[in-house]
Amino acid sequence: MTANPHQRIPASSEPLARGVIEFLGGPRGRFAGVRRTQWWTPLRALIAVAWVFLAGGFLSKANCAGGTRGEGGTINLDWSANRQYTSFCYNDIVPLYEGRGLDQPGFPYAFSWQEDGLTRYMEYPVLAGMFQGLMGWISRHTYGLVEWAGVPAAGWYFGLTALVMACIWVGVIYMVYLLVGNRTWDTILVAASPLVIIHAFSNWDIPAIAFAVGALLAISRHRPWLAGILIGLGTAFKLWPIFLLGAFFVLAWRNRRWDAFAKVAVATAAAWLAVNLPIALKYPAAWAEFFRLNQERGAEWTTLYALISRNLGISFSQNFLNTFSLVAFLLLCAGIALAGWRSPLTPRVAELVFLIIAAFLLVNKVWSPQYSLWLVVPAALAVPRWRLGLCWALADALVWPLLMWHMLGIDNKGIPHELLDMAILVRDGFIIAMAVIVLRQMWNRTEDKVRAAHMGRDPVAGVFQ
Repeated sequence: MTANPHQRIPASSEPLARGVIEFLGGPRGRFAGVRRTQWWTPLRALIAVAWVFLAGGFLSKANCAGGTRGEGGTINLDWSANRQYTSFCYNDIVPLYEGRGLDQPGFPYAFSWQEDGLTRYMEYPVLAGMFQGLMGWISRHTYGLVEWAGVPAAGWYFGLTALVMACIWVGVIYMVYLLVGNRTWDTILVAASPLVIIHAFSNWDIPAIAFAVGALLAISRHRPWLAGILIGLGTAFKLWPIFLLGAFFVLAWRNRRWDAFAKVAVATAAAWLAVNLPIALKYPAAWAEFFRLNQERGAEWTTLYALISRNLGISFSQNFLNTFSLVAFLLLCAGIALAGWRSPLTPRVAELVFLIIAAFLLVNKVWSPQYSLWLVVPAALAVPRWRLGLCWALADALVWPLLMWHMLGIDNKGIPHELLDMAILVRDGFIIAMAVIVLRQMWNRTEDKVRAAHMGRDPVAGVFQ
């Protein structure tokens, strides 16, 4: 459903927004002058906010991208005095520039190294590795522009990568602006999310988010083939965009839209195979590294499994973690599907996507803190309650500095794990609370602000309506 601009819900309809408006001078008065054609449109205002938060995201990581000149004039990264922890600036982009051979000519998946007697390869899905390789090629060939200023090569790589991903994120903001329909100002929940400042440039998650949001936009515009291609490309970048198929499956099941679902599924498989098959055939060991590493990883610091281990002394084997997390996720997905099928109201696409991603994060054995970025757009579309959404994002963002402070170690005046554990529980509690509200919306037990603004329809459902 295309939003009618004359029906847009004003920002003042949200209590939090109304408070900000009143703080800044109150609503527009009778002496306010308005030109017939205003340059400062809501979209431009939202993009400006996005750039401010992206700048904050860059600055939060910039301290890890600086360098010092050594003997002979060589420029080296300066991570002295545990800078990556004390400044909370750690990100994967800077150290992996050299660690994954991106500073050298050659194809990323042809690079290998020895680690604990094991031959290691690029551990990211194919499209993510190729994106890193492309940025590495660009940074190597342009490094001369900044070398004179004492910028280390890895720092330049980080800066270019951050710039490209910032531009992609602005594209995400535009797509969200189109997806929110008549609730234009809900886009602020994405543009001004504290998680952007903390995690926009922690890893390479933004392009995958862009593919997923693009797929939602394609569905809303009745283009299932394009949606499938974007999901396939997103899955080739980071695995999680495949979860969108789960949401579409539920709606196809409920509304008998199997033809649309088949188109999306076929296009997804074709796009994923087109990217992955050549690499799998040419570099089979490197292609399989992502799956091997995820199979062998233990519980990450901010998961419930790690929290239980730290507090109760219970250790979980890799086999248990792999089996339990998979079974728990599948059971939760089955519950979500059943709830979506039996709910009095047809669930909205964003509601199902939010529930599936939230379920994955809560029971998965790996929750790298930047994974929370995956939830930012679905949360804004599914449950646009400003105070709740921004409180969750702030609580989630605070997990990162506490994790860094804890990882500094007690001997270096790091904090004990209890404070980190409390932050993790608060983060999980907010996500569970939003999931409960989403379920109550589906069962017509509480107001669904999105439905109310679109005459009971889902502005994203498109071909599955």
